[in-house]
Amino acid sequence: MPVKDIQGLGYSDASEAAYGAVVYMHCVKEDGTITTKLAGSKSRVAPIKVISIPRLELSACLLLAQLVEKVRLSLQVHLAKIILHTDSTIAIAWINTSANQLKTFVGNRVSKI
Repeated sequence: MPVKDIQGLGYSDASEAAYGAVVYMHCVKEDGTITTKLAGSKSRVAPIKVISIPRLELSACLLLAQLVEKVRLSLQVHLAKIILHTDSTIAIAWINTSANQLKTFVGNRVSKI
């Protein structure tokens, strides 16, 4: 059965111990059947040096952006839509701010996203 629509769905989260990201492919077939499958995931242990949770959340967002790009290039399919989720309102606010207005750590990650 031919695929009608493929979407990329991504999620990121962080804690004091680690942060990670996951990407799913959400496929809608011509007959209306929907399948969602894991396309990739990545996690990292938080550094020994204490970093605030919002900064770890931002690092998770960067990890998600990098993972989505890697999955998109490796699968070589056209994604109708890419939807990325995070539960960090601070990270979202930083991402929506110009990188040159932010402190170095945050600005570097925002510019990469």
